[in-house]
Amino acid sequence: MAISVYFNNKKITLPGAYATIAAGEQNDPRALDYGKCLIIDTGVLGAKWGGGAGINGKNANGKNAIYRFDNIEDFRSFVKGGWYWQLANALFFPDASNPAAVGISELMFVRAASTTPATMTFTATGGGSNGGVFKIITLDEGLNANGLNSAGEAATDELTTGYAFSIVSGTLDPSKYVFQIWRGTFTGLAPDGVPFNEVPAASAAPRLIIESPEFNNMNELISWARSSSAFNQLFMLDSSSAPTGTGEINKQDITVLTKYSAATGGSETYNSEYFDNVLSAIVNLDESFVFTDQYGTQNYNNAMNKALIAHVNNVAKFKKQVFIGVGEDQGDFSTSLEAAQGFNSSHVCVVHGGVGMPSTALGIGYRWWGVMYNLCSIIGRTAGKAPQIPVTNKSIGVSKLKHQLTETDKKKALDAGVLVTVYNESLQKFVVLQGINTLQDNQVLFTGNGESFSIQFTRIVDQINKELIVNSEIDLLGAENGVNANTLSVGILKNWTENYLLTRTANSNTDNLILSYRNVTVTKKDDYYWVTYGIVINNEINKIFFTGFVFKN
Repeated sequence: MAISVYFNNKKITLPGAYATIAAGEQNDPRALDYGKCLIIDTGVLGAKWGGGAGINGKNANGKNAIYRFDNIEDFRSFVKGGWYWQLANALFFPDASNPAAVGISELMFVRAASTTPATMTFTATGGGSNGGVFKIITLDEGLNANGLNSAGEAATDELTTGYAFSIVSGTLDPSKYVFQIWRGTFTGLAPDGVPFNEVPAASAAPRLIIESPEFNNMNELISWARSSSAFNQLFMLDSSSAPTGTGEINKQDITVLTKYSAATGGSETYNSEYFDNVLSAIVNLDESFVFTDQYGTQNYNNAMNKALIAHVNNVAKFKKQVFIGVGEDQGDFSTSLEAAQGFNSSHVCVVHGGVGMPSTALGIGYRWWGVMYNLCSIIGRTAGKAPQIPVTNKSIGVSKLKHQLTETDKKKALDAGVLVTVYNESLQKFVVLQGINTLQDNQVLFTGNGESFSIQFTRIVDQINKELIVNSEIDLLGAENGVNANTLSVGILKNWTENYLLTRTANSNTDNLILSYRNVTVTKKDDYYWVTYGIVINNEINKIFFTGFVFKN
């Protein structure tokens, strides 16, 4: 009786030689970014600040209202002030004194709000029936677009925040004029009464962001606005802008203006409906970390955070770590412990403890920035390293802790799954005690469901899953001349999977996500393939025990 062999998706019984090409030369699978973080602004920390449009904006909405930044300067210029201006420092530079403490690679920002832009209007008559209307719409929407003075009133002689325009005489031709648009630079007051950037409103000079060529006719001004790329990056020309008569602009049109003519009409409204709209828009985002400004002992377990966790668990294409700030000091510690025990998830991280940053503004050497600064520092420190590198014992660039944990407190935090920053006497630095999430089944490194209390372990699993999904969609399912059972055979898929796992396997020269892989199998069922494989995670080591033996001579 002949022995049958399954080869190239066929049952072979007859004697003979058979051949197939399983894969041929392949490009290495892509190692995807692991350091992206998403902030969902719900108005607790971001109200009255922020650029662009909200999720339900006029100039942009939905996915177009999710903004991306790969450096702190661009993000701070975008939000202009407020809490997120300060927290960005922790995300991008979690320990400025340590050059190796690289922060997040990309910051995504979205406002769970309905917003409208502000407008600025210059009307001229040319001494009679000439001139016209020049109306500008700000692409920044919300309250922060409105030009205000230090008293919170529409800017005239002083511009503190938001936008305003001025018109000055030309320098090449004094009979002509220059249209200037300014933006206030005051970053707002922190809870301690000191400006976030420590520059008081009186010293925060407005910044000239754009000016026109010299003109004396409305046609020239409108033509400049339509053609200037610099103008159109920040503003739109309203459709009502048009010349009247000859379009002439004379001195009388300019002298009636105040020093600044403020942008007005920007508005914002935050609510749970717009938060739900955010969740719908971020389904396919590939960030690895996400947090909202719903924090503190009163807000940590509210409906928005619950909805975000449910989104990550059940809807989002890629798993991610949800960070939630809870307690500030010793009096809040029990609430932080209860919060972690209640969440009980390998993808939810609870942070406890307010922190202080070095400063000379108050004459005491530091300023308190609260649990959210601690949270962002830990995210930055975690995201700045590859997934296989644990955040345990990594330095955090703070100078004070509101809650100096005792040895007993540290054990309680670890048992409950609370992320805390402590002072390490040996390192003489403030460090993350241990990189843990809130999974309560924490007596073993990983459970039968493949979940772990270790942030490092969970990041590796999530990264492998993300890279398999994205790479297979690009390389295999996105093939121009596929995809069917012939062009994507069992052998090709098995070879592709093994090649990916090999590129993610550590060796003596290169650290990586896994130590080894095994048992890659591919099974075809109906119109899909079922791929299984085994891996050994390159898990963190956080304890060393030395035992010495004493011998007689």
